[in-house]
Amino acid sequence: MAASLPLDAAASLIAAVRSALLANSTLAGMLAGSKVVTLAPSGHQTPYISIAIRSNDWSTATEDGQEVLLDLNVWHQPDSQTPEGGAARAIMALCRQTLHTASLTLASPFKCTLIRVTNEIGPYRDPDGRTVHGLVSVRALVDHT
Repeated sequence: MAASLPLDAAASLIAAVRSALLANSTLAGMLAGSKVVTLAPSGHQTPYISIAIRSNDWSTATEDGQEVLLDLNVWHQPDSQTPEGGAARAIMALCRQTLHTASLTLASPFKCTLIRVTNEIGPYRDPDGRTVHGLVSVRALVDHT
């Protein structure tokens, strides 16, 4: 039966996604300081991934759940020796490889029943003229068990 108070799976899902991404040693080795963050401090060394999240209620009359949408923002400021979008594009591909249909373990009372990479945008050059930015969108369905 649906709970009287809504639960939020966001923190548990972000932790599981972050763990999965950093468990990919190739991906972790490409990131400055193995950084997968929710809010990066200004001036942070690149490349890194920042996670933005939004969610929708996915409950039924008897089951609680959420549809959680994650945007994995890939940030990179290439130096003169780095192909402009090459590193960002490689990081995006590794994010897809790691997360699409992954089996994620979430903290109780949550269970990830579906995770799919739904969209990729970029990489493109940001208005600052230096930063390359790519986006990998992920959709997850989470049951509240």
